[in-house]
Amino acid sequence: MSKKGRKKKCVSATGPVWHLSAEDATRAARPRFNGYACGHGVHGDVKFNRAREKRAWKQSLKQEGASRGSFLFAL
Repeated sequence: MSKKGRKKKCVSATGPVWHLSAEDATRAARPRFNGYACGHGVHGDVKFNRAREKRAWKQSLKQEGASRGSFLFAL
C-alpha cells in the first residue's frame, strides 16, 4: 500500500476529545436550513440555453418579416 493510503490513528486511549464552546454547541444542535427546499432558491433556467436563444432569434426574424421573403428582387 502506498504512503498516501496509510493513515495514522490519532485517537487517545479513552476516545476522541472534543472541545466545543457553548455557542458552537448551540449552532450544531440547530437544524440545518436548506434555502432551496422552501422555494426561495434559483428559479427557472438560469444558464445559457441554446433552444431558448434559437426560439428568440426565430421570433425576431418573424417580426422583421425576413422569413417571408420581404426582399424583392426584380428579374
